[in-house]
Amino acid sequence: MARILACIDNSAYANSVCDHAGWFASDPDIGVEVMHADEQGDGRARSAETPKPFVLIDRAVRRLEEEGVGPITAAAPPGPFVEVAISRGAAVIVLGKRGSDSGSERGRLGSSIDPIVRATSTPICLASKVFLPIRRAVLLLDADLAHRAAVSFAAAEPRLSDIPIDVVVMATAADDPGPKLEWARSELKAAGSHVFPLSADGLDEAVTRYMESRSADLIILSRAVVAPDPAARLARIEDGGGLWGVRTPVLIC
Repeated sequence: MARILACIDNSAYANSVCDHAGWFASDPDIGVEVMHADEQGDGRARSAETPKPFVLIDRAVRRLEEEGVGPITAAAPPGPFVEVAISRGAAVIVLGKRGSDSGSERGRLGSSIDPIVRATSTPICLASKVFLPIRRAVLLLDADLAHRAAVSFAAAEPRLSDIPIDVVVMATAADDPGPKLEWARSELKAAGSHVFPLSADGLDEAVTRYMESRSADLIILSRAVVAPDPAARLARIEDGGGLWGVRTPVLIC
Protein backbone atom coordinates (compact mmCIF):
# COMPACT_ATOMS: atom_id res chain seq x y z
CA MET A 1 0.00 0.00 0.00
CA ALA A 2 1.36 3.40 -1.00
CA ARG A 3 1.83 5.74 1.93
CA ILE A 4 1.91 9.50 2.26
CA LEU A 5 4.26 10.60 5.05
CA ALA A 6 3.05 13.66 6.98
CA CYS A 7 6.06 15.08 8.84
CA ILE A 8 4.91 17.29 11.69
CA ASP A 9 6.56 19.38 14.36
CA ASN A 10 5.45 22.13 16.72
CA SER A 11 5.31 24.79 13.98
CA ALA A 12 2.30 26.61 12.56
CA TYR A 13 2.55 24.37 9.48
CA ALA A 14 1.47 21.13 11.20
CA ASN A 15 -2.24 21.38 10.33
CA SER A 16 -1.50 22.26 6.73
CA VAL A 17 0.91 19.33 6.43
CA CYS A 18 -1.91 17.02 7.49
CA ASP A 19 -4.32 18.64 5.04
CA HIS A 20 -1.88 18.35 2.12
CA ALA A 21 -1.14 14.73 3.02
CA GLY A 22 -4.85 14.02 3.16
CA TRP A 23 -5.28 15.56 -0.30
CA PHE A 24 -2.71 13.18 -1.78
CA ALA A 25 -4.34 10.27 0.05
CA SER A 26 -7.77 10.68 -1.52
CA ASP A 27 -7.76 7.05 -2.70
CA PRO A 28 -8.82 4.64 0.10
CA ASP A 29 -5.93 2.36 -0.84
CA ILE A 30 -3.44 5.10 0.04
CA GLY A 31 -2.62 5.51 3.72
CA VAL A 32 -1.12 8.37 5.67
CA GLU A 33 1.61 7.94 8.25
CA VAL A 34 1.96 10.79 10.72
CA MET A 35 5.56 11.10 11.85
CA HIS A 36 7.37 13.29 14.31
CA ALA A 37 11.09 12.59 14.43
CA ASP A 38 12.05 12.64 18.10
CA GLU A 39 15.45 14.26 17.69
CA GLN A 40 15.59 14.68 21.47
CA GLY A 41 14.97 11.01 22.09
CA ASP A 42 18.61 10.55 23.04
CA GLY A 43 18.00 11.91 26.53
CA ARG A 44 18.62 15.60 25.87
CA ALA A 45 16.45 17.99 27.86
CA ARG A 46 13.23 19.12 26.17
CA SER A 47 12.01 22.70 26.47
CA ALA A 48 9.02 23.10 28.76
CA GLU A 49 7.19 24.87 25.93
CA THR A 50 7.67 22.00 23.48
CA PRO A 51 4.84 19.44 23.49
CA LYS A 52 5.84 15.81 23.73
CA PRO A 53 5.79 13.83 20.45
CA PHE A 54 2.67 11.86 21.33
CA VAL A 55 0.75 15.11 21.87
CA LEU A 56 1.69 16.44 18.43
CA ILE A 57 0.89 13.10 16.80
CA ASP A 58 -2.47 12.80 18.53
CA ARG A 59 -3.50 16.24 17.25
CA ALA A 60 -2.52 15.32 13.70
CA VAL A 61 -4.24 11.94 13.73
CA ARG A 62 -7.46 13.46 15.01
CA ARG A 63 -7.37 16.10 12.28
CA LEU A 64 -6.93 13.47 9.56
CA GLU A 65 -9.70 11.35 11.06
CA GLU A 66 -12.04 14.33 11.02
CA GLU A 67 -11.25 14.81 7.34
CA GLY A 68 -12.17 11.20 6.61
CA VAL A 69 -8.65 10.11 5.69
CA GLY A 70 -7.67 6.51 6.25
CA PRO A 71 -5.97 4.26 7.03
CA ILE A 72 -3.78 6.30 9.37
CA THR A 73 -0.68 5.16 11.22
CA ALA A 74 1.66 7.13 13.45
CA ALA A 75 5.24 7.00 14.68
CA ALA A 76 7.71 9.06 16.70
CA PRO A 77 11.02 7.34 15.93
CA PRO A 78 14.17 8.77 17.53
CA GLY A 79 16.91 10.15 15.34
CA PRO A 80 17.78 12.94 12.88
CA PHE A 81 14.74 14.08 10.89
CA VAL A 82 16.12 13.51 7.39
CA GLU A 83 17.34 9.97 8.10
CA VAL A 84 14.12 9.01 9.84
CA ALA A 85 11.86 10.47 7.14
CA ILE A 86 13.65 8.68 4.32
CA SER A 87 13.63 5.38 6.19
CA ARG A 88 9.81 5.29 6.28
CA GLY A 89 9.62 4.32 2.60
CA ALA A 90 6.80 6.69 1.66
CA ALA A 91 5.49 7.41 -1.82
CA VAL A 92 5.33 11.16 -1.07
CA ILE A 93 6.86 13.05 1.85
CA VAL A 94 4.93 16.10 3.06
CA LEU A 95 6.46 18.72 5.36
CA GLY A 96 6.07 22.42 5.96
CA LYS A 97 8.10 24.97 4.05
CA ARG A 98 9.35 26.16 7.38
CA GLY A 99 9.70 24.46 10.74
CA SER A 100 9.45 25.68 14.30
CA ASP A 101 12.89 27.29 14.00
CA SER A 102 12.03 29.51 11.01
CA GLY A 103 8.25 29.68 10.84
CA SER A 104 7.97 33.47 10.72
CA GLU A 105 10.60 34.08 8.04
CA ARG A 106 8.76 34.09 4.73
CA GLY A 107 11.09 33.47 1.80
CA ARG A 108 13.46 31.36 3.88
CA LEU A 109 13.05 27.61 3.99
CA GLY A 110 13.38 25.42 7.04
CA SER A 111 16.80 23.96 7.75
CA SER A 112 15.73 20.40 6.83
CA ILE A 113 14.52 21.18 3.30
CA ASP A 114 17.84 21.26 1.48
CA PRO A 115 19.24 18.09 3.12
CA ILE A 116 16.13 16.01 2.43
CA VAL A 117 15.85 17.18 -1.18
CA ARG A 118 19.45 16.14 -1.74
CA ALA A 119 19.20 12.85 0.14
CA THR A 120 16.24 11.20 -1.60
CA SER A 121 14.51 10.91 -4.97
CA THR A 122 11.10 10.55 -3.28
CA PRO A 123 8.66 13.34 -4.26
CA ILE A 124 8.52 15.99 -1.54
CA CYS A 125 5.59 18.33 -1.01
CA LEU A 126 6.48 21.55 0.79
CA ALA A 127 3.20 22.67 2.33
CA SER A 128 2.19 26.29 2.70
CA LYS A 129 1.06 27.52 6.12
CA VAL A 130 -2.62 27.25 5.18
CA PHE A 131 -4.12 24.56 2.94
CA LEU A 132 -6.32 25.92 0.16
CA PRO A 133 -8.27 23.78 -2.33
CA ILE A 134 -5.97 22.59 -5.12
CA ARG A 135 -7.91 23.19 -8.34
CA ARG A 136 -5.05 23.96 -10.74
CA ALA A 137 -1.35 23.13 -10.87
CA VAL A 138 1.58 24.43 -12.86
CA LEU A 139 4.45 22.15 -13.83
CA LEU A 140 7.61 24.12 -14.59
CA LEU A 141 10.16 22.43 -16.85
CA ASP A 142 13.43 23.38 -18.42
CA ALA A 143 14.23 22.57 -22.06
CA ASP A 144 16.44 19.56 -21.25
CA LEU A 145 14.82 16.35 -22.51
CA ALA A 146 16.77 14.33 -19.94
CA HIS A 147 14.83 15.96 -17.09
CA ARG A 148 11.64 13.90 -16.94
CA ALA A 149 10.90 13.15 -13.29
CA ALA A 150 8.25 15.82 -12.71
CA VAL A 151 6.27 14.98 -15.85
CA SER A 152 6.47 11.26 -15.15
CA PHE A 153 5.12 11.78 -11.64
CA ALA A 154 2.31 14.08 -12.81
CA ALA A 155 1.28 11.58 -15.48
CA ALA A 156 1.09 8.72 -12.97
CA GLU A 157 -0.32 10.51 -9.88
CA PRO A 158 -4.10 9.92 -9.64
CA ARG A 159 -4.75 13.11 -7.67
CA LEU A 160 -3.20 15.26 -10.39
CA SER A 161 -5.30 13.66 -13.12
CA ASP A 162 -8.37 15.32 -11.54
CA ILE A 163 -7.19 18.89 -12.06
CA PRO A 164 -5.97 20.98 -15.02
CA ILE A 165 -2.20 21.37 -15.21
CA ASP A 166 -0.36 24.11 -17.04
CA VAL A 167 2.96 22.75 -18.28
CA VAL A 168 5.46 25.56 -18.79
CA VAL A 169 8.77 24.99 -20.55
CA MET A 170 11.15 27.71 -19.41
CA ALA A 171 13.56 28.80 -22.12
CA THR A 172 16.30 31.36 -22.53
CA ALA A 173 17.35 32.80 -25.88
CA ALA A 174 19.87 29.95 -26.24
CA ASP A 175 17.30 27.17 -25.67
CA ASP A 176 15.05 25.37 -28.13
CA PRO A 177 11.90 24.46 -26.16
CA GLY A 178 10.27 22.68 -29.12
CA PRO A 179 11.34 19.07 -28.41
CA LYS A 180 10.45 19.34 -24.71
CA LEU A 181 7.07 20.87 -25.54
CA GLU A 182 6.27 18.05 -27.96
CA TRP A 183 7.35 15.38 -25.50
CA ALA A 184 5.38 16.91 -22.60
CA ARG A 185 2.23 17.15 -24.71
CA SER A 186 2.47 13.47 -25.63
CA GLU A 187 3.10 12.38 -22.02
CA LEU A 188 0.29 14.40 -20.47
CA LYS A 189 -2.26 14.21 -23.25
CA ALA A 190 -4.77 12.27 -21.15
CA ALA A 191 -4.61 14.90 -18.40
CA GLY A 192 -5.82 17.63 -20.77
CA SER A 193 -2.83 19.77 -19.95
CA HIS A 194 -2.07 23.13 -21.52
CA VAL A 195 1.60 23.06 -22.59
CA PHE A 196 3.38 26.24 -23.63
CA PRO A 197 6.82 27.93 -23.57
CA LEU A 198 7.79 30.83 -21.35
CA SER A 199 10.81 32.99 -21.99
CA ALA A 200 12.47 33.61 -18.63
CA ASP A 201 15.94 34.09 -17.22
CA GLY A 202 15.80 31.43 -14.55
CA LEU A 203 13.27 29.72 -12.31
CA ASP A 204 12.47 32.65 -10.03
CA GLU A 205 11.56 34.90 -12.94
CA ALA A 206 9.45 32.15 -14.53
CA VAL A 207 7.52 31.56 -11.27
CA THR A 208 6.90 35.27 -10.76
CA ARG A 209 5.71 35.86 -14.32
CA TYR A 210 3.45 32.82 -14.38
CA MET A 211 1.83 33.49 -11.00
CA GLU A 212 1.16 37.11 -11.94
CA SER A 213 -0.57 36.18 -15.19
CA ARG A 214 -2.38 32.89 -14.45
CA SER A 215 -1.85 31.63 -10.87
CA ALA A 216 -1.96 28.04 -9.59
CA ASP A 217 -2.65 26.20 -6.35
CA LEU A 218 0.34 23.85 -6.61
CA ILE A 219 3.77 24.32 -8.20
CA ILE A 220 5.43 21.13 -9.49
CA LEU A 221 9.16 21.02 -10.20
CA SER A 222 11.90 18.46 -10.66
CA ARG A 223 15.03 18.46 -8.55
CA ALA A 224 17.02 19.16 -11.70
CA VAL A 225 15.15 22.45 -12.14
CA VAL A 226 15.22 23.52 -8.50
CA ALA A 227 18.91 22.73 -8.04
CA PRO A 228 20.68 22.27 -11.38
CA ASP A 229 24.12 22.65 -9.80
CA PRO A 230 24.66 20.15 -6.95
CA ALA A 231 27.37 22.33 -5.46
CA ALA A 232 24.98 25.31 -5.24
CA ARG A 233 21.89 23.55 -3.96
CA LEU A 234 21.93 25.05 -0.50
CA ALA A 235 22.16 28.60 -1.77
CA ARG A 236 19.54 27.96 -4.42
CA ILE A 237 17.01 26.33 -2.13
CA GLU A 238 17.39 28.88 0.66
CA ASP A 239 17.32 31.84 -1.72
CA GLY A 240 14.46 34.16 -0.81
CA GLY A 241 13.61 34.86 -4.46
CA GLY A 242 10.54 34.28 -6.59
CA LEU A 243 9.86 30.60 -5.94
CA TRP A 244 10.05 30.85 -2.15
CA GLY A 245 8.33 34.23 -2.04
CA VAL A 246 4.95 32.79 -3.06
CA ARG A 247 2.59 31.14 -0.59
CA THR A 248 1.76 28.28 -2.96
CA PRO A 249 2.80 24.73 -1.96
CA VAL A 250 5.66 23.26 -3.97
CA LEU A 251 6.00 19.63 -5.07
CA ILE A 252 9.60 18.58 -5.88
CA CYS A 253 9.90 15.34 -7.86
